[in-house]
Amino acid sequence: MDYYEKPLGRNVRFLLPSLKLKQPTEDGETIEQRVHQYLVDNFGGYTATAANLFGYWREDGGNYSYGEHREFVVALPNDRGLLELKNFLGRTARLLGENCLYVEVAGVALLLYATSEAGEEAEGLCA
Repeated sequence: MDYYEKPLGRNVRFLLPSLKLKQPTEDGETIEQRVHQYLVDNFGGYTATAANLFGYWREDGGNYSYGEHREFVVALPNDRGLLELKNFLGRTARLLGENCLYVEVAGVALLLYATSEAGEEAEGLCA
């Protein structure tokens, strides 16, 4: 055989609003730098798409929204780290001022809603 395979686990794909990634945090880092460091430290790497990725969706109140996004993909061996990743994305959504984020876990789509610091649902837009 001329090859061998190493399974990496289930893919988690998520979208973050691209323009907001450049916003600085309280420590001077950008949100993009925080996301990069978290994914490298916890999963050994990731893939990001910096293309013209945009979407339209209807909010719960019936209004339509538009957003431009960056797509991130990370592999979870044996689902290790999924809960921690979701918590990180919830904190990141709060930093971005987003109510929720679009996330796919092994092809299953979901909206991951941020909570307030007190654990209550946050107000704002859904990217």
